[in-house]
Amino acid sequence: MNEFGPYLPLKRSHTTEYIIRGVPYCVRTWGSPDATPLIFLHGIRDASITFQFVVDALQNEWFIIAPDWRGHGGSGLTAYQPWFHDYLADLDALLDTVLPDQAVRLVGHSLGGNVASVYAGIFPPRVSHLVSIDAFALPRPARGEIATRLHDWLQVSRSPPPSRRYRSIDEMARRLQLANARLPLDKALFLAASSSREVPGGFSWLSNELEPRSMPTLRALDDWLACWKGITARKLWISASDIRPKSMASDPEGFAVVLNHIGRESVVQVPNTGHNIHHDAPKQLAHLIESFMTATSTPKRPIQ
Repeated sequence: MNEFGPYLPLKRSHTTEYIIRGVPYCVRTWGSPDATPLIFLHGIRDASITFQFVVDALQNEWFIIAPDWRGHGGSGLTAYQPWFHDYLADLDALLDTVLPDQAVRLVGHSLGGNVASVYAGIFPPRVSHLVSIDAFALPRPARGEIATRLHDWLQVSRSPPPSRRYRSIDEMARRLQLANARLPLDKALFLAASSSREVPGGFSWLSNELEPRSMPTLRALDDWLACWKGITARKLWISASDIRPKSMASDPEGFAVVLNHIGRESVVQVPNTGHNIHHDAPKQLAHLIESFMTATSTPKRPIQ
């Protein structure tokens, strides 16, 4: 830990721009292209740089490929907040661009994990290994919720909220720490500096905050299960020990259905972690990922 400033990366990343479905996509890489590739997919309101701490903790040689989703990080903004199927189509096009005609190893957090698991189920020949980090589908909607969600979405679309401005990177780092009390200041400073841009009056996050959030798709649990049914890849779901409000894990009945479907032996829990496991326990997460990718069996620490 650097007590006097931001976290200092151990491994340097590089970025390349591709045009993916008409959108300029920033794709970050670590390591040599000659090494075995791993695709890392970040969550909503985040960016590829979020995996720096895990990448630094990896012990083997890998070629990490991590895109910034459209509207996030260094990728192009869109005229609307993407729907779930936009990310799914972007992943498909990206894989055809950077790793055509081969089965890939997918590692995704939150949104990235949900996209990865659905993709693995609908295009099983394209995925050899799947790691989903604290991503167990979206929670089931309440009965009649669709009308309220459509109304609110249209209202926000008429008058998008202004992008929040911060006076300094330090203030942004403190905001990250408020959201995750386990995040040390040096890592918070690194993430704030790497995921923001200078704007008139201060700083703003790189994520596309000006656009209203769209309605996500795939809300019915049966739809998720139907997609996952097609998974043939070796699979590992990694769960945080803290239960996030309004997540699938906060719905005991729905979560039990999910665990029974994907197999409790395919799920491990990392103690003393919140939703951002890659920030809270990067060494443990790196060990789980590498053990899974290089072994013939799933790590043995099943969720209870």
